Amino acid sequence: MKNSERLPLQIAFAFWVVAGLCSAQTPTAIEESARQIPVVATVDVVVAGGTTAAVAAALAAVEEGCSVFLVAPRPHLGEDLVDTLHLWLEDNEQPSGELTGRIFSTPGPVPPLRVKKVLEDALLRSGVRFVFSSIPTELLIDASGRPAGVVMTNRAGRQAVIAKVVIDATFEASMAAQAGASFHPAPDGPIPVWRVVMGGAPAKEELIRRRIPVPDEDVPYFEYALNLDPGTDIIAAMRAEQQARDMTYRPGQLRASARLWYVPSTSIVGRLEAQDWRGLEQLEAACFQPRGVDRLYVAGPRADIPRRAAREILQATGAERVGRFVGAVAGREALATPPPDGVHLPSGSQKAEVKAIGDVRENLVGLRPTDSRLPSVSAETRPLPVLGFYDVVVIGGGTAGAAAAIGAGRQGAKVLVVEYQEGLGGTGTLGLIGRPYHGRNVGFAREVPFPGEGRTIEDKMEWYRREIRKAGGEIWFGSLGAGALVDESQVKGVVVATPFGRGVVLSKVVIDGTGNADIAVAAGAEWMFDGDASDLAMQGAGLPTRPPRASYVNTDFLLVDETDLVDVWRALVGARMTMNEEFFDSGPLIQTRERRRVVGDHILSYLDQIAGRTYPDSIVYSASDYDSHGYPTDDFFALLPHDDKSRAANHPAPGGAAYTPYRCLLPRGLEGILVAGLGISMHRDA
Repeated sequence: MKNSERLPLQIAFAFWVVAGLCSAQTPTAIEESARQIPVVATVDVVVAGGTTAAVAAALAAVEEGCSVFLVAPRPHLGEDLVDTLHLWLEDNEQPSGELTGRIFSTPGPVPPLRVKKVLEDALLRSGVRFVFSSIPTELLIDASGRPAGVVMTNRAGRQAVIAKVVIDATFEASMAAQAGASFHPAPDGPIPVWRVVMGGAPAKEELIRRRIPVPDEDVPYFEYALNLDPGTDIIAAMRAEQQARDMTYRPGQLRASARLWYVPSTSIVGRLEAQDWRGLEQLEAACFQPRGVDRLYVAGPRADIPRRAAREILQATGAERVGRFVGAVAGREALATPPPDGVHLPSGSQKAEVKAIGDVRENLVGLRPTDSRLPSVSAETRPLPVLGFYDVVVIGGGTAGAAAAIGAGRQGAKVLVVEYQEGLGGTGTLGLIGRPYHGRNVGFAREVPFPGEGRTIEDKMEWYRREIRKAGGEIWFGSLGAGALVDESQVKGVVVATPFGRGVVLSKVVIDGTGNADIAVAAGAEWMFDGDASDLAMQGAGLPTRPPRASYVNTDFLLVDETDLVDVWRALVGARMTMNEEFFDSGPLIQTRERRRVVGDHILSYLDQIAGRTYPDSIVYSASDYDSHGYPTDDFFALLPHDDKSRAANHPAPGGAAYTPYRCLLPRGLEGILVAGLGISMHRDA
């Protein structure tokens, strides 16, 4: 079946048809009640996306005299280059402006860190406000129905940015789709896609398109050419992503693409269609404007241009050229446009079987937990598509979440893992703490292939991925949990933000593996941050460098509250400012030792541990020394004098072993949800 002429490439893509994944009783959508969404910025132009084109567009709009806010979905800018590892100029390419001139000042492949630093520096110098790890998920409209900004989703909740003009620089053109743009029909079936892997043992050599040497490194990039169907929804996209990883994994690899590189086979129906395209030297605004949609521009490969031209603007130099052009045009339009009035999030026009089986609970405060009295926009009652039904949904595939998914899958449960990062394992892989510090090498831990003896953190991530798939589980990368579906005290599913928009995944059990109790807190669970409100003893955090061969880079030079998106932004940008390109890249995951924790049916105390308390529902017996990167606050530390080892290590107390009861995983007052990892119910010193 071909895409319809008005195929929206957003939540509605094929979300309404995924009901086949669910049981016959599962609705195709659930009703989300009306609510108020906090407004964190009001600007002339909002840019959705963090690509090279997005940054170029933002800079051009500022040069026209506009105020600009950029919403970046990844923890860095330049995802079109960094996430695909497409870090070189093609033979026919020359830098097309300041950005590509600085990025490709030396022959490629260039270090990913350079891309991030160049783009961040450009926005900082221009005064553009921008935020990381925020997925543009909905389009705001004004009283006349015209685009008037975007709603973004992140681990702090949802926030609105009001703007006169919207630039959609997402790969999926998701904001254009939500505006009601028409899309040209596209053929079904596989298309050419590419994936890049750095180093590793020979694997599927017949699929390698080319071998690209890396300057100053004795390992090359291998570009694999595949034929897969990435589809037009999160399910098809992730199916293709998993297939590509299956086909291109090289044992001992040092790096691999976070997502596929391909030219999408469909595009918007523009005011000027592809047959009228006159090339990158004679750009026309109408090619980037959806027909029938005002105040919105598409600065990406789904503009109404020939597919060969879409390939050109996926390359860095074409992206900068198009971004600069679109940003200037959008900026001039914004300056001539009055501020929008009656801005709101509409109910939507999708037709679906909508049921009220609970309500969506989410955090609606702002970018910071300290935000208060922010203005807001009204979100009308609207349907949220049901993306699937599973026995167990794990939100966060980190050290705890990936293990939980494997355990559930091995018990025969139908499992989905939703992971925002590019791979599994969390702090133990992408956090660059690749080997255990202490612990007991028994049970499941003995299965995990920790780096060493030729193994890398990529091998460890791949092992988690393959074990989950071997047990029948599914994995969605680049997506995050953004709320809970709750019926009184029963958690019945999670809200998931994907590159295609927001939807609901129904489940019998939810496992919150966010490390920050994000889903449990959104569902209404009580939480704690330190042992006592009067304490200021938060443990140190850091952001590691990411050299190609590194598996252990332990840092401590920050204090970060990961519920605070501004704090996270400062940590990421500030840390990268201190890094030289010789480090190759920065880690994508902040090394946070202390985060928000849920209040469970039992709160494990430090006294419980030093007393050797046992429980009828114990689930693990763990051991460590006590290496607090902060100050302990529990009075019972006075009971334990230093021993020689703790004194030499300057630790606040000797280490030991302790049992953990199952009740620490159960948020008090909620059913159908467990919390694993750093978010479990314990006093900070425990």
